[in-house]
Amino acid sequence: MSAARPLLGAMGRHMVHMGASPGLGQVAKLCNNLACAVEMAAVSEALALGCAAGLNPKTLSMVLNTSSGRCWASDSYNPCPGVMPSVPSSSGYAGGFSSALMLKDLRLALELAGACEQPVPMAAAATPMYSRVAASRCGSDSGRDLGDDRQLQGQPEGQPPDFSAIYRLCYGGRNAQ
Repeated sequence: MSAARPLLGAMGRHMVHMGASPGLGQVAKLCNNLACAVEMAAVSEALALGCAAGLNPKTLSMVLNTSSGRCWASDSYNPCPGVMPSVPSSSGYAGGFSSALMLKDLRLALELAGACEQPVPMAAAATPMYSRVAASRCGSDSGRDLGDDRQLQGQPEGQPPDFSAIYRLCYGGRNAQ
């Protein structure tokens, strides 16, 4: 680790030695992305339900972010268009972290869980939803059954949207007013 520190420091600020066994850093990455995917799905579900029941998504997000629902998906990368100005949801779900990459990491986490004989029911529930999001392609007809693909205009044609598009494509979430 000490020999690699200068190179690793050029790529990121935080370095954590995960142990002597090879591959533990990859395990940590998969666990982190599993948590991120499930949090994004949960925040999307809560925002979609709140909006359907008449709440303003900006106001609901304020409640989440000052209460026990606060997490990175709600306070730094909100999936509802118009709640935060500089995140993929407010740019047609363009850029950000590809839903195809999130799906890949979820599938790898499920494989790891099987090898460890560790149940991961939340990852198992989220994976088909991210599969639907990753299968959508902006600017084409392939995603029409998943939601209004005009909401995904900012993404390059044929590319899967950012993983926060789960809000729109799986929950039919509305924009902030």
